[in-house]
Amino acid sequence: MSRCLVLGASGCVGSRLVPVLADAGHDVRALVRTTGSAARVPRLADIRFGDVTEACRVRAALDGIDVVYHLVHSLGRPDFAEVDREAARVVAAEADRAGVRQIVYLGGPRPDAELSEHLASRAEVGDVLATARTPALLLEASMIIGRGSASFELLRQFAHASPVLPRAAWMSRTSRPVGIDDVLHHLGTAAALPTPVSGRFALSGPEQLSYFELVQRCARVAGLPVRIPVPAPLWPHRLAARAAALATTVPAEAAAQLFESLDHDLVDTAPDRLPAPPGGPTSVDNALRAAMAPAASASAAEPYLDERVCATRAGAAQLWRTITSVGGSRGWFTIPFLWEARGLLDHLAGGAGLYRGRQAELACGDVVDFWTVEHRDDARRRLVLRADMKMPGSTLLEMSAETAGAYRQKISFVPRGPAGHAYWRLQKPAHDLVFGLMARNLVHAAERG
Repeated sequence: MSRCLVLGASGCVGSRLVPVLADAGHDVRALVRTTGSAARVPRLADIRFGDVTEACRVRAALDGIDVVYHLVHSLGRPDFAEVDREAARVVAAEADRAGVRQIVYLGGPRPDAELSEHLASRAEVGDVLATARTPALLLEASMIIGRGSASFELLRQFAHASPVLPRAAWMSRTSRPVGIDDVLHHLGTAAALPTPVSGRFALSGPEQLSYFELVQRCARVAGLPVRIPVPAPLWPHRLAARAAALATTVPAEAAAQLFESLDHDLVDTAPDRLPAPPGGPTSVDNALRAAMAPAASASAAEPYLDERVCATRAGAAQLWRTITSVGGSRGWFTIPFLWEARGLLDHLAGGAGLYRGRQAELACGDVVDFWTVEHRDDARRRLVLRADMKMPGSTLLEMSAETAGAYRQKISFVPRGPAGHAYWRLQKPAHDLVFGLMARNLVHAAERG
């Protein structure tokens, strides 16, 4: 049996791979960035904390490891290509240093055409890992059909959003979507290979379908009427992404990158193709049906996410002092009096309002105006606040000072019923303005000291 390290263990694929490897008798370790990420990793794994771009953290996590799975992807943040490139360099170098037997990477297809930024980044990561002395098995898949996959969630929620479907030219592009169970089969098999394997392998489903056909197929499997196509010659990726951000839980930046990848047919040109799993490949209909089935353990809806990263000249320590000073008399670094008005409305509705103020030094459980401190990590310079306002859902605001001179701000909103979904969509334009200004002004305040 192998000792395996899963990078990206809190994601759609990684969180499912951990029990697959453990059930097969392998020892599993996971490297995650935050306690929030650790909560999404099955307890079968030995959890280690660290960023994949930090060589010392990766080196410690690779100690004694035979097989490392590289499932990390930073899609959704503006500098994702740079971050993923650096992560691949670190993993390749540290895998060589640690004497790892096998690298396994799950990337995207490489069609015979100019690649989108998203697909170019996926290909670049694979090429960087292939430069390692450690044999690298590069698996290339287009859309993975599985709950939580950004591309699948975009497809599923679009199919449910409206009976009318704008049909742009790029929706006629085709791919070979693959079911999550087939992906997990091939990833799990890689841990037990008798000898290390290098090279690129296509990981494709049994049918080649256009994106338009996939939306219709998704609607049919869900028991919905056929979506009515409306010609949309002026329906560029960015406009579609904005619509997706309002109608789905997929952030606009991630949606734009995924839509841009549909400018060409996503049929992989990898020289080798993997054999079908025992019993044959999962059909698209069965993969969709499994992905849309109610999750046995799910007690809440998929969260809406909004993540921003701002570069800053301020040092991490000064940025952290500014983060932990929010609220109270200093305010929230956004439009003057706007949050005061929001707090007044909340107070009139019987909520917490703004009257509570804040402690001089924040600790877990302290109140900050109409928020409560959910988590504070001084070592990693990360503060998480939970909104106490009256709203049809729950909101977390995460602020962190990155060691690489950047401020990260992430808002997650879990809707409660149809009213929650409507609330998010109606307030999204104001949300973008308020929290966008907050991120920029907080960074400027930190730079001024």
